[in-house]
Amino acid sequence: MTMTPISPTLDDLLREENWLEWRAHAEAVPAVRLTEMVTTDQSRAEFVEGARLLRLDQKVRAGDGGTGPSPEQLLIADVLNAGRFITAICDPRRSTKTTSVQAVVLGRCTLREDYQVGWTMCTTGAKASERFRKDIVAPIMRLYPNPKDMPFSINLGKGSEAISWPNGSFFNVYSPNGDGFRSGGFDMGVADEGGEADVELSDDITVAVLPTMDTKPGAQFVIPGTAAKFRDGNLLWDNLNDPDAGVVWRGIPESTDPEELEDWESSEDHPRARMRELIERAHPGVGWTTPIEAVERNFRKFGRTQFLAEYGGMFGSEGVSTGLISAALRERAALSVKMPPAPENFTLAISVHPDGLWASVGVAWRYEEQEDLASTAWKLDGQRDDARPPRTAIGLLHHQSGVQGFAMKVLTLARKYRVPVIFDQLSQAVGVEVETLSRATPRPALTPATTSDVRRAATKTLQGFEQGSLVYFREQGPLENALEYAVKRPIGTAGGFGFGRRKDHYEDDITPVEACSLALHFLDSTTTKISPRDAFQFE
Repeated sequence: MTMTPISPTLDDLLREENWLEWRAHAEAVPAVRLTEMVTTDQSRAEFVEGARLLRLDQKVRAGDGGTGPSPEQLLIADVLNAGRFITAICDPRRSTKTTSVQAVVLGRCTLREDYQVGWTMCTTGAKASERFRKDIVAPIMRLYPNPKDMPFSINLGKGSEAISWPNGSFFNVYSPNGDGFRSGGFDMGVADEGGEADVELSDDITVAVLPTMDTKPGAQFVIPGTAAKFRDGNLLWDNLNDPDAGVVWRGIPESTDPEELEDWESSEDHPRARMRELIERAHPGVGWTTPIEAVERNFRKFGRTQFLAEYGGMFGSEGVSTGLISAALRERAALSVKMPPAPENFTLAISVHPDGLWASVGVAWRYEEQEDLASTAWKLDGQRDDARPPRTAIGLLHHQSGVQGFAMKVLTLARKYRVPVIFDQLSQAVGVEVETLSRATPRPALTPATTSDVRRAATKTLQGFEQGSLVYFREQGPLENALEYAVKRPIGTAGGFGFGRRKDHYEDDITPVEACSLALHFLDSTTTKISPRDAFQFE
């Protein structure tokens, strides 16, 4: 049985060794993205003072029964203390991310002179006022029952809520339209629940807040929140993906097989399901601030998409126009060499645009790395020839605009290479071509792919790029373009997805990646690496 660590006191956390030991529990939780952390005597003193004002040392954590800040709260504080101009925080519900930021803010206002903070929530002004009263003012009033004993002044006037310190520091609460920010200069601006901001509000807040920090050295714009239903133009999503931003992003990886998300645990109907395990790995509050039983209860009550956003950190795909595979991943996988000779074993799949605008024949095979300086050095160093992790390649055998003659081309390739033709059985455009193939004599082997296959094919492709186990050839422009344009297309209600076209870009040609992903998915049955013989002939 795992023993719950003894919680340090607030005074304990002033010492660096205690702080780092407690923070290490949060560092053990895998992150989608986590930037550098910094702790100093001053930053710890500020956080501890803020935690004292919020009475975190008196509040019992629901997950483990302990008191005091959770490890994740220390981690968030240290990412903020790293000082990046923008910091985006996407933690699942009930991981106390907002409380972490509040503790840092209150501590800085108390211990720094003239520290100016503007706070809003990307929901409504009434909600911002309510959270200020409940989350900040209520614990402070418990700590100081007599207002005369408070080391600062609190204004609860509607629309002018604020805390002011004798040292010149201010904490101001604003409505989420950005107007309050425009009139001042701030050391920190906080847009809480950043995932709730629509495109218009995201733009308004960004334009209003950023200029107020132009004359403030070390100013920060902080955006805590949970995953939203959409991505493009979302305040939280955009800043989580800003390479210059500080980021704490927890969640279930997008490349997770959808079948693993279909039930809380493995069952007869869903033998591969393991949502509980994924949540326990990805949610930094489970076992600390949140009991796993509470998360399971909400899993049973919520719609799957909503649950994955709230507790799995997975953004939805409404109106998405951002490519699923990032430029950095594509660049790492791209090879600037010609497509190699045909392997002894490979898989072949086809795809056709719904309106017949484009058609592709894609292939996948075990890729044998070409001799280069790195592999030569490994051999000279006495390492095995297979020291480099094996990779898989995808490529195009054929690509065309329109569908005229496509079925005959596929038939020729299937006969030449003696491989089955894999196809999406629910695609009507593909079905027309398959009908022609099925009438051929001799008839080529045809392998229909189900909806589950299509979902898992996209997942496997994304995993290959993320894990560095997949390569493609830069010379094949149609495939490179498709990898850039293809977006996440929801399939089903359990977080499953396939490749889709960008919003308002129905003409996008993603048939190369659709075909290649299906070929990749069905490759598991072949294990032979390439043997340099008859060359592929791309047309």
